[in-house]
Amino acid sequence: MKIVYSWLKDFVDIDVPVEDVADALTSAGIEVDSVTKVSVPKGVKVARVLSVSAHPNADKLSVCEVDDGSGESVQIVCGAPNVKAGMISALATVGTKLGDFKIKKAKIRAMESFGMLCSEQELGLSEEQSGIMSLPQEYDIGAEVSNYIPEDCIIEIEITPDRGDCLSIQGVAREVSAKFNVPLKNTAIRPNEADDEPIDRAISVEILAPQRNPRYMGRLVRNVQLGPSPDWMQRRLSLSGLRPINNVVDITNYMLIQYGQPMHAFDYDEINDKKIRVKESSTQSTFTTLDGVERKLLETDLLICDGKESVALAGIMGGAGSEIKESTKNVFLECAYFEPIGIRKTSKRLGLSTDSSYRFERGVDPSQGLVDALDTAAALMSDLAQGTVLKGVIDNYPTPMSESKITLRKSKVNKILGIDIDIDQIIKYLTSLSILCTKQDEETVECTTPLFRHDLSQEIDLVEEVGRQYGYDNIEAIECVPISLVKDTSVEEHNRDSIRYALSNFGFNELTTNSMTSEAKRKLVTPEVNPIALLNPLNPDMAELRTTMAPSLIETVGYNLNRKNNDNKFFEIGKIFENSSDISNHTERDILAIIIEGNFFSPFWNSEAKPCDFYMLKGVLETLSYNCNFGELTFSVLELPEPLYGTHSASISGNLIQGTAGRISRKVCTFFGIKSPLYYAQLDITEWINSMQPLAQYTPLPKYPSLERDFSFVMADEISSSIVAEEIKTQSPLVEKVEPFDVYRGDKLGDGFKSVTFSVSFRSGEKTLSDKDVESLCEKIIAVMKKKHGVVLRS
Repeated sequence: MKIVYSWLKDFVDIDVPVEDVADALTSAGIEVDSVTKVSVPKGVKVARVLSVSAHPNADKLSVCEVDDGSGESVQIVCGAPNVKAGMISALATVGTKLGDFKIKKAKIRAMESFGMLCSEQELGLSEEQSGIMSLPQEYDIGAEVSNYIPEDCIIEIEITPDRGDCLSIQGVAREVSAKFNVPLKNTAIRPNEADDEPIDRAISVEILAPQRNPRYMGRLVRNVQLGPSPDWMQRRLSLSGLRPINNVVDITNYMLIQYGQPMHAFDYDEINDKKIRVKESSTQSTFTTLDGVERKLLETDLLICDGKESVALAGIMGGAGSEIKESTKNVFLECAYFEPIGIRKTSKRLGLSTDSSYRFERGVDPSQGLVDALDTAAALMSDLAQGTVLKGVIDNYPTPMSESKITLRKSKVNKILGIDIDIDQIIKYLTSLSILCTKQDEETVECTTPLFRHDLSQEIDLVEEVGRQYGYDNIEAIECVPISLVKDTSVEEHNRDSIRYALSNFGFNELTTNSMTSEAKRKLVTPEVNPIALLNPLNPDMAELRTTMAPSLIETVGYNLNRKNNDNKFFEIGKIFENSSDISNHTERDILAIIIEGNFFSPFWNSEAKPCDFYMLKGVLETLSYNCNFGELTFSVLELPEPLYGTHSASISGNLIQGTAGRISRKVCTFFGIKSPLYYAQLDITEWINSMQPLAQYTPLPKYPSLERDFSFVMADEISSSIVAEEIKTQSPLVEKVEPFDVYRGDKLGDGFKSVTFSVSFRSGEKTLSDKDVESLCEKIIAVMKKKHGVVLRS
């Protein structure tokens, strides 16, 4: 933000070099980007254009006769489109230096020119370069322009998002007042009101969304006369980076810079039914803003409406047709406080950032600052536009906002800042920042923070304020600081670490990949999932938030294979996202993704390589489950295989987790240019990762031996062996372990049948089992399998 130094002096009586002010602001934690001195060079004269004629050799140039006060007219060749006879402008005479450029007598297309009519940009007064500078008619011809436009300075500062109060001259003046210990002046003026008609008879305001718009104020000014604003106002606006338009619009912009309070001026005669309603859109619709762009709205977007239609996008931009026109006679001034989060969401989604939204997003003053801005604007419209201010003010404030109360301890201040400061000095520092302080004792002070300081909500914030006023550069540096290396690990981080330790012990490497992906990759593997699209992606490969982690891991494997790094085993703990029609219901899930490729175990001199396959991946998951307490995993065939997988795919469920696993399809591998088989698993661990896992319990080795029995069951191909294994386990507490270890298919069994052999271990914790103890149990298992699943013992 650009701070005009002379404007700043309206609020604080200081007579120090601008560099000292810049240093003080920097010491207070406000970054000063640059300090620029602005002055009109000597030799630039007030001149009157006597006549303008077309240049004989150039279509876009004019030949002007100019009175520079010397008694004789001079000829100037000018290319400005706004030059006309009778206007007063700034003439850089021959010999004048504008920066590094010296004005000389010149011939331009065979026509002599004895100087240059200057724009504001050429004089360094603003960025305006559309035409030559227009000066007031009362300026003396031949006088130095610098006599009327004194030297000034611009302090350009960078504001952090939490310091919205410093996005104004008044806000920065508060900081200067505190640092230089000078009082802050109240520059607000109150309008002279007419007695004939109160404002509440002329217009009404209704707030239908009080949470989004806690306060709405307004004033009505009749019979305004539109015209240029005075030279001093135009100059200050130009130096602040705003282009002067007319006296009404310029006044609202002046309040924007002076008080940090965005305002909107409505043509009162265009307001239907003389009603203003503040409400949410409620239905998805479109709205055309002042810039002529039709914008699609959501139900949560906040609108300013009249009795029939929407007239402004609240806190961001007015609607097409709501601007002040040359025919405007009566002006309704809006001055309001809008809830920052809602303005920020709408502004970012629409890609529409304005001076107004920039301030509302960071929080404006909902109390006295709002009142001062509205009253001062109405008073200026009365003085500068000859308007009549109606009696009274609209002030719709259904639930007044309350100030925060914070208890501050002296010991806390000294501990955090590393200084020794007494409680009275702390109070002095805070009071200078408009924080109301009540001393409780020599240790504590009760602080009431002003409503314009939205960043002050807890004790540590006040410690920072004391540090800023004390001066960071006054805090002595120390050579060593005791830091505790002991830190409690959160449940989530502990659970993440348990996964990391387990998989790293299996030979896996952890990845951290980007959570953004392309539309093509997302459609390839999860075409049915509605993604969250980025409003302004850096490139097409980062257009959406990922809906699965598979493409990220597959790309990493492909990157390694292209560099002859084979036998890859990777995992990543990250997030996936899914869109919802209601922005508050967007889903964000914690995911564990595992991918393997090539040989799981490399060949050795006394053993062969063991290549990756589905069952190797299944074994990794089961071992991981044992280490991380996922519970006993259940694998079942995917009823509707996902586009990601080809053969050998399964759904997985366990203790607070669920997911899928399988071999990546050839189509997906071809898309990523990979020829090797890939096996991938993705587990949703959102609930598990935030749950406290029980500590490992010691279990003594069994005292008694086990008995093993093998069962070869003939069953239909569609029956999963896991179903049979789970059924066997439920038959008795003596069943310790069930494992399938052989599958047979052949003509003797017939088409559609298979024989699966299970090894079943029986063990008792109380005695050694005999053959007789398990004989009846084996008969029960065979009978139950036949009755419930049609599974028979192979003869």
